Amino acid sequence: MADSTRAIYEFDDFRLVVGERLLLRSDKPIAIPSKAFDLLVALVENNGHLVEKEILYNRVWADAIVEDANLTVQISAIRKALGNGYIKTVIGHGYRFSADVLHKDENQIVFESETETFSRITIEKEESIDVVAFDAEGRNVGESGQTADQARLTQSGRFRRLPYSALALGGTILVAVLALSGYWLLIRDRPFFNAAATTVPADKQLKIRRLTSKGTGNQAVLSPDGKFFVYNVSENENSGYSLWLGQTNGNSDLQLLPPAERYCSPRSFSADGNWLYYVVCEPRDFGNATLYKMPVLGGVPQKVVQGVSIYTFVSPDEKQIVYVRNSSENKTSALVVANLNGTDPREVVVRPLAEAFNATTLAWSSDGKTVAFAARNGSGKGLEVFSTNVGNGEIKQITTLDWPQISKLAWFSDSSGLVAVARDQNLHDSNQVWRIDYESGRAQKILNDLLHYGASLSLSADSSAFVTLQAILESNIWIAPTENLAGARQITFGSSGQEGWFGMDWTADGRIVYTVRIDKSLTLWTMDAEGKNAKQVTSVGFLDTLPSATADGKFFVFQSNRSGESEIWRVQQDGTDLRQLTFDGNNSVPHTTPDSRTIVYSHDFEGVNYAWWVSIDGGEAKRITNAQCTNVRVSPDGKFLACGSRSDGKAKLTISSIESGEPVRSFDVPPTYNFAGSIRWSRDGSFISYRDWGDGIWSQAMSGGGPTRLKGLPSEKLYSFQWSPDGKQFAFTRGRSVRDFVLISDFK
Repeated sequence: MADSTRAIYEFDDFRLVVGERLLLRSDKPIAIPSKAFDLLVALVENNGHLVEKEILYNRVWADAIVEDANLTVQISAIRKALGNGYIKTVIGHGYRFSADVLHKDENQIVFESETETFSRITIEKEESIDVVAFDAEGRNVGESGQTADQARLTQSGRFRRLPYSALALGGTILVAVLALSGYWLLIRDRPFFNAAATTVPADKQLKIRRLTSKGTGNQAVLSPDGKFFVYNVSENENSGYSLWLGQTNGNSDLQLLPPAERYCSPRSFSADGNWLYYVVCEPRDFGNATLYKMPVLGGVPQKVVQGVSIYTFVSPDEKQIVYVRNSSENKTSALVVANLNGTDPREVVVRPLAEAFNATTLAWSSDGKTVAFAARNGSGKGLEVFSTNVGNGEIKQITTLDWPQISKLAWFSDSSGLVAVARDQNLHDSNQVWRIDYESGRAQKILNDLLHYGASLSLSADSSAFVTLQAILESNIWIAPTENLAGARQITFGSSGQEGWFGMDWTADGRIVYTVRIDKSLTLWTMDAEGKNAKQVTSVGFLDTLPSATADGKFFVFQSNRSGESEIWRVQQDGTDLRQLTFDGNNSVPHTTPDSRTIVYSHDFEGVNYAWWVSIDGGEAKRITNAQCTNVRVSPDGKFLACGSRSDGKAKLTISSIESGEPVRSFDVPPTYNFAGSIRWSRDGSFISYRDWGDGIWSQAMSGGGPTRLKGLPSEKLYSFQWSPDGKQFAFTRGRSVRDFVLISDFK
């Protein structure tokens, strides 16, 4: 085999010079992280063939234990350097490079430009901020800021030999070094050098350790001394949860409770670290949970209180509990504090349902006198962080951030501030981890990455470490004959990492409109049914989701934050004539009527979603239903609406008249239903389908009976789906969320 270090690969207008570690485009150098360069070489060497992830790990991170996210981020860096289309993701396996590649030898090309030497030095300097990696003993191999090659270079005292005579190039090298010095001083504080790595902390003193590798985590709590953590995982999205005890030093985990049909989630350790509080409830019956406690090292669980919210939290002195109680009848949301056994419940604070407490965010201060929470501010559309004195109900608004999402809060031990898992207004659709100052309300990112963080957050007693959930999302679109769903084939290959996750529909002429992630944006694209001729419809910089194509072939209507609020927009299918159609916020899940003249959508009014409609040309919006109606969808004949509702505390699939707005039929749904953006009518109107929380798609016949699963689909969590206009093809999105727990330490 030829020496790969002397190889040169050319494709399109790119040239990859392996020995010189250069990536050129039209003979101009492109900056690319060192690990990304190594990955690119490995993929190009195997052009046209699948390269398994394990092979890439062994090739690029030999003898090091790294986060799965490292590979994803370096692949993203390659895509940014080359553009989309060259690297395809094969979900669950690896990646494939596809291009017409010409293989040459280094001796065929002579380099004479000092800018190439300059580029090599710049790339090697950038490597010092590569993603966090650990060796086999758990040591952080990147803490010194040196790469392994740089460390060997320092130890040997030798410089790498350049492919030229030092005498002949002495002047050139001097010029390049002087240029580099000035250039580095100029750009060292720019984002490219400070923020590239997904697990690089914003605070350079932070340490990050991945604690689990099961990929299906949900909630975790950290022991007061930071040495143990308890977490729950599921075998799959649709199964019950098992409960595990882990050690943060990486030793083997111990199963505390086996998988069960019921939902089981840890809540907190006792102050002495010897007991674990956790909640159990039936699937999706989150308002009727039971709080238990059990010895951490194993023993018989003890029932503490029954009939509370699944989001019930124990005070630090273990004498009280706090939870949220909402009333749709009274349109109120109450923060309830009770004794540990549930006696003497009292509503400390009552708010309008439109400004309801976010139950997942409740957090006790270390002295047990204050509870922090997130809720909408009456004067804004977003969420703020508040605190209340549980003794007298006095409320303090901490932030004025107007954030679209706050998922979890935890206090510092000295009550100087909080840690939050939340999403800000920077157009990023993923939660990040933040530090919030109690007095000023200022928020600062603790991590500087592009990953998603789940609603799990728990601090040690001294606030020196916390555990949280880190997730990686990826998806692609598949298509199958309606009569043989098992015969599905993949038509997109993950050039963006997420395609169709946030919505998809068919156009009248048989194309597919779908969402594509581009960095922090979600954009709309179209392609043909073969997955070819992909074209971008909407611009980057916003979150454009849940597209619906009009039957006349003219427009796409979609949900977007382009105005700063969640509104309904339309755009012609060629990307022109972009227009905002609603203006009062909290509008979502649009769908057009068969005549293409009207858009029906869900609008959150005073904390309850109702069905509304507006003309395709805009104008006055009007309410259709007087009862709750979420994720609304119009029937093929334009006479009915299908939507989600609740009756007697139970979820229902409701059919309402579009003319009168009154319900005409309702169906029971399985405990694991998931209506979110997923209610669909069959093309002939004979049945309605919606997603399961973890396993395929449900079908409800209009003639009655119980729901049944669509046969032939993968037994996994699916996302967007829709039948083609002629009903002969079925497109759907397969995706996965790899969710594992990480420990962040030395950050306070």
